[in-house]
Amino acid sequence: MLFSAIANYFDDQKVSLNNLPYKKLIVGFSLCNFVFERYVSYRQYRLLQDKTKKLPKILEGKVDSKKFEDSNSYGLAKSKFEMFSSTYTLLTSVALLIFQPTVWNYSSFFADKLVNLVFKKEFASTIILSNVSFFIFRNLISGILSAPVSYYQHFVLEEKFGFNKMTKKLFFTDLIKLNLLTCSLASPFICLLGWIFKKCTDNFIFYIWMCVLFIQISMFILNDLVIQPLFYKFTPLENNELKDKINALAKECGFPLSDIFMIDGSKRSSHSNAYFSGLPFMKKKIVIFDTLIKDSTVDEVVAVLGHEIGHWKMNHISQMMFFSQIHLSIFFRLFKLVYKNNDLYGDLGFNINEAASKSESILTSSNIAVVNDYPFVVGLIIFSYLIQPTDTAMNFIWNQFSRHNEYEADKFATDLGEGENLKNALLSLQSTNLSTISVDSLFSKYHYSHPTLSERLTAIDKHERFFAKKEK
Repeated sequence: MLFSAIANYFDDQKVSLNNLPYKKLIVGFSLCNFVFERYVSYRQYRLLQDKTKKLPKILEGKVDSKKFEDSNSYGLAKSKFEMFSSTYTLLTSVALLIFQPTVWNYSSFFADKLVNLVFKKEFASTIILSNVSFFIFRNLISGILSAPVSYYQHFVLEEKFGFNKMTKKLFFTDLIKLNLLTCSLASPFICLLGWIFKKCTDNFIFYIWMCVLFIQISMFILNDLVIQPLFYKFTPLENNELKDKINALAKECGFPLSDIFMIDGSKRSSHSNAYFSGLPFMKKKIVIFDTLIKDSTVDEVVAVLGHEIGHWKMNHISQMMFFSQIHLSIFFRLFKLVYKNNDLYGDLGFNINEAASKSESILTSSNIAVVNDYPFVVGLIIFSYLIQPTDTAMNFIWNQFSRHNEYEADKFATDLGEGENLKNALLSLQSTNLSTISVDSLFSKYHYSHPTLSERLTAIDKHERFFAKKEK
């Protein structure tokens, strides 16, 4: 693994990570990543602008010229928007990085004032509480900065192509809910991480990995019980024909189905989807967007769910969790190399001074924060910037793995005899969602976790021919 090789190199060579220009490295990595992504996006933009491009042969007679043109127009509009939004994101993220000490100072200042007000006495907050308040303050600033871009995406871009169904009231309500939810769920996990960083010094990586695994499992459960119901209305599926066919499919595949729900996705967008939820050792719940039921036939919906059940049957969810744990364990192994590096924090404006008094760490007019312990949330943010080059490389690998899984799930659905229905469903989804048909190869490998429509139809056709020949 790339991360593991890097970690072993630093361990074996005893390479010093002190006195490095961390701020310059981070800005440099961010700019290089930005330039690379703009190059990838430009290739896609240039392809979409090409007036001579033709519909892939496999889609001839299946996608009409009007839909092809609409798909290209939507893709072009998204490409233009992405060029602007990515530039804006780069500027705001670098600004937040540079002014992190100021954010830390103000967040600590207001956290102290709030705690003193609640307990009605002077109270010096701990480093863990300071990290929690910093995360909340930074998340609030980030949410405010990103809101205009999100607003434009929904009410201008998506509205133009008829996808946005969200009201302005719902948009801002969702925004408030999302930020409150993020802060309330993240705060106890940050406290737990802080306790581990402080107490578990001998088996640092193991305990952090166990903590993150616990967080992931908790989020799986909370997503079903708390998060999704806050944003969508779940209604037991009333279409008896569809329900009977789904139950029959689940029984045929040995899928541990507990419930089938329809959600009101149309309240926010006309895009459609379906998925199942539940940990590998739990009963599963199938969730279908009302837009998918509206725009597809019963057999097409069943075929889509056959594909989803294929992911379960082929253990794709478990595989992704397994590789995710490897990735995280290596991430924290690398993080351990710089976690207590004073130069790393110092170059970004954090002066680690164990003898510092509380008053020194809340100089709100200064862009230097004097703290008496290592601000681990700040360290994680800084480190995530430092490993951008490896993240970019891993993105290609992860997408390739995901695309392989999608092909396998399509093959599983085809083996169930749902090949034709699945192809019709994919074509219907393309028509409804205006999925991009003309896709540059590099853009697809970097951004797409799923194969393109023409790639999937070609693979299904190939497997159907092989299956038919095998039966003869």
